[in-house]
Amino acid sequence: MISRRQFLSVSAAGLGAVLFPYSAKAAAPLTGWLSGFMDKEGRYGVAHIAPDLSAEILFYTPLRLHGIYKHPTHPLIVAPSRRPDTEMFVFDLDQQKVTVISSAEGRHFYGHGVFSADGNTYYTTENAYDDEIGVIGAYDVTQNFKRVGEMPSGGIGPHEMKRAQDTLVISNGGILTHPNMGRAKLNIDDMQPNLSYLDLRTGKITKQHHLPEKLNQLSIRHMDMTADGQVFIGLQDQLKNRRDLPLVWKTQNDTLTPLSAPQEGWRIFNGYIGSVRATPDSLCVASPRGGCAYVWDKTAPHKIDQKDVCGVAYARQDSFLLTSGDGVLRTLNGASQTHDLRFDNHSQFIG
Repeated sequence: MISRRQFLSVSAAGLGAVLFPYSAKAAAPLTGWLSGFMDKEGRYGVAHIAPDLSAEILFYTPLRLHGIYKHPTHPLIVAPSRRPDTEMFVFDLDQQKVTVISSAEGRHFYGHGVFSADGNTYYTTENAYDDEIGVIGAYDVTQNFKRVGEMPSGGIGPHEMKRAQDTLVISNGGILTHPNMGRAKLNIDDMQPNLSYLDLRTGKITKQHHLPEKLNQLSIRHMDMTADGQVFIGLQDQLKNRRDLPLVWKTQNDTLTPLSAPQEGWRIFNGYIGSVRATPDSLCVASPRGGCAYVWDKTAPHKIDQKDVCGVAYARQDSFLLTSGDGVLRTLNGASQTHDLRFDNHSQFIG
């Protein structure tokens, strides 16, 4: 595996030779899902998961990835690095090349982003660590992802976000970090997580939702949003030995409301929700620390046991795909396959 220094110093042609075992020129357009992975040699990268749950490596990267995002119309895949790293990878499948975008001075990425409605801008959650605030970086896709500005996230530690028309809905986890301290969490006692609404036309925060103050050590990290604008959030408890607190909430009547507890109780998640996905009729969350996923639907909410499951993505026929660090892929319709790849925290449905 090449080091980060070697990776950033080689030419684009060299990167293509190193990173692209996949041959896009001989392949049909990708359908199915994308996911980060680590292989049995310890190499990181992005994998394509086909509708039949077969998996192929698209390319390797020197860093572990988190959220993976395909451009809505172009053969581009974007992967901002996890905190506290400062590289964002843009892969052009047709040209078989990669562009590495560095974060702005005093900023690092959080591993998540979203495209604008027209696909011309890519937004990322970032940490302005010396200022101790979260920001949303804006990158012009038409100018090779040139950074063209930033806006406030509305809190500290922005993580996953979704877009509804000209509004970004942002999960601000509330956890203060600084790259000089690695992944250490610096403000657990006075965290203030929130869900913020950012108007992209004005760059202003227009609305925020907060948890009850006694639950401020539940970090708001992952989320999904339905077509009608209802938001579902998954929380991660930053204190130990508290396993009965509600970890999945929804927006309702302009406030946050917890979902009904699983039949087995909230403790099945071991204080940690790693992914959230919603359809008009159901919601699925995954907890790698709990070794399970859980589905709320209109028929019979139920638990799904799966070791190290974290990725949840939409699947056709109103189902979900679950991905795990053990290499297991399974849909709620009963299909499954096991691979020699350790799939990372998130997967994205690409059609």
